[in-house]
Amino acid sequence: MKEQALDAQTASELAVTFIEVTQGVARGVESVEVFTLLTERCVKLLPVEAAGILLKDVTGTLQVIGSSSPSAHLLDLFQIQNEEGPCLECTQSGIRVSDTDLSAEGKWPKFSALARQEKYKAVYALPLSSRGITIGALNLFSMHILDESTLETAQTFADTATVSLLQADVVMDQQIVLRKIHIAVESRNTLEQAQGMIAERFSISPDAALENIRIAAKQSNLTLLEAAIAIVQRDSTSPVFSILEKR
Repeated sequence: MKEQALDAQTASELAVTFIEVTQGVARGVESVEVFTLLTERCVKLLPVEAAGILLKDVTGTLQVIGSSSPSAHLLDLFQIQNEEGPCLECTQSGIRVSDTDLSAEGKWPKFSALARQEKYKAVYALPLSSRGITIGALNLFSMHILDESTLETAQTFADTATVSLLQADVVMDQQIVLRKIHIAVESRNTLEQAQGMIAERFSISPDAALENIRIAAKQSNLTLLEAAIAIVQRDSTSPVFSILEKR
């Protein structure tokens, strides 16, 4: 069980994460890469086992943009498809939503049953909001109840995700925000397709496939999305393929 109190090393790694996000945004890194990084760092630096980020698209429908694991992705998709779960309530109310019981008699019986099946004991949804407008939520899945200090730190991750996406006034530039969300959704779809292709080709897990794509992208001096596009388009001229074959 992870300790909930932040030690000096964890605080330092948090600072490094926020700097990486800021630098990535300045370089024009795609939102899907930023959100994937943030969900992975949530799991690494907070006492949670999985995390996911969802955004509202142009129709107001939630879309999964970043996930730390297949388990988080499954639970986030389940919430969307069944219109039941903390992220829907959080994006509607704009406030943090949690369930530390996950009982069959609770307000999300189907979602709670699946969460229990995945061995989680508590779930949390924290808003991605700016100027009173909520554009999405950060979902956390944990084996135990989180304290207030941890949840405040988690909200910082959610706020970082919001800032990385907007970089603009959410009220004055709503069309720009919606366009960015659309791009993020399309990018996530491409990345998932590439993950599936590599996982099937090399008989490895989706997580391992993502890590291999990330390494191949870095060695090819490409962004994660550029590498994913090359895989999906089966671009044989891309160095990504030769690097993946050697792994």
